[in-house]
Amino acid sequence: MRNAAANVCEPGRATLPAPATPVRHKQVETTSGTDMLIGHINLAASIHDSGASFIGLVEALDRAGMKQHVLVRNATLAKRVDIVGGNVAIGPIVQSPVTACCLMPRVDITHVHEPSAGQAGLLLALTRSIPYVLTHRDTTVLARNPLLHAVYRRAAAVICQDDSEVAMLRHWLPGLNIEIIPDVDRRGSSATHQQLYQNSQRTPTAGRSGIQ
Repeated sequence: MRNAAANVCEPGRATLPAPATPVRHKQVETTSGTDMLIGHINLAASIHDSGASFIGLVEALDRAGMKQHVLVRNATLAKRVDIVGGNVAIGPIVQSPVTACCLMPRVDITHVHEPSAGQAGLLLALTRSIPYVLTHRDTTVLARNPLLHAVYRRAAAVICQDDSEVAMLRHWLPGLNIEIIPDVDRRGSSATHQQLYQNSQRTPTAGRSGIQ
């Protein structure tokens, strides 16, 4: 039987350190293809040109077989979404970001469509670890608005319809992940949105890796 003292280092003899235990990083679970459930939030009080783009995107994603849950503030917009049918569910009318956060079911990713909805996306990321992407339309709203700066910085991606405002966005908030995706009436736009949703699930949120 080996003497326990033999385990003690002998003078003049080097002892190799024990091999390090490999670190295993937890993989972020993602949902692929049409199995994804996309949450949309649009808290605009009135329908302008962006309302038509919003409806067009919902319809295009529905034709592609994507499941969607939609929360809006405007009753007329809610009726137009309800007509889409298919794999699109319309929730109750919501008046605030907090209400939208509370009424959004468990989705794989949230798409917020204007600044107020961005606050709901931020709440969902912080409290329920749901990543979000943001459609950007007006850079002037960012001026001296720390809350909106936080909304933009936490977004998995910021979507611009063309490159006209990218330089200004970079000026206000360097380091954003900006994607240029035209309106859905352009060929391939719907597929590009789907790919962005898929990729954005891999972006860490507060619940996965601490507050960023």
